[in-house]
Amino acid sequence: MFFLIMSLVPFLFWLTLLFGGSEGMLDKVLELELFGWARDFLTFLRDNAQGATAGASVFLIATTLWSSSAFFYHLRRSGEIVYHQKRIQKGWKVRIYAIAMTFAVLIFFAFSGGVLVFLSFITRPLSRWIAYPVVYSSLLVLGFFAAWLLNVYVCPYVHCTKQMSLGSFLTAVAWMIASGAFSVYLSFGNKEKLYGALTLVIVFLLWLYWLMICFVAGVIFNKHRLKLPA
Repeated sequence: MFFLIMSLVPFLFWLTLLFGGSEGMLDKVLELELFGWARDFLTFLRDNAQGATAGASVFLIATTLWSSSAFFYHLRRSGEIVYHQKRIQKGWKVRIYAIAMTFAVLIFFAFSGGVLVFLSFITRPLSRWIAYPVVYSSLLVLGFFAAWLLNVYVCPYVHCTKQMSLGSFLTAVAWMIASGAFSVYLSFGNKEKLYGALTLVIVFLLWLYWLMICFVAGVIFNKHRLKLPA
């Protein structure tokens, strides 16, 4: 969780650096009720990432890439522990995998945002009873592929690819439920009185915390279902 938080802003820096500000894309994604509550905070992070990319030096670009890959580095190390891998990989190899995974996730985020914008455009003339199932079903599919990608990366064995589907699907469903619960809670709860001036930051971190719990549960589920070759 710590490394996810520390890698978040550098990750947004690289997302902005590679794919531009994407104001329209982010706004369309935040139109969904599941994420609308985080609009102000995510917009603030995006604007700061845009400011950082202006005239960024080579040193800043390199250090932000290193920082953004820290989460994936420790995620892979955690996978080695969860799956009881006997041969621990060297640090520089894991770092290369982490950097490659960072770029893979950046591309996936950009693709997913484009899909959601496209769906928002084609479902705009439709009634909510039709548009909502289409958009949220697509969001569930994208969540499944995100969870599957992370689960395959975490698993240190080559043959994990075909055995991660069920746990990844359950993780995506849990993500949707957790996000929906947060959306409902923030619609009725008096969060300002509870958390004060740092409301958005604290609630956003709590949301990330629950997403990580769902993901870890999916990883453990997949680990117990994994069948190693004889």
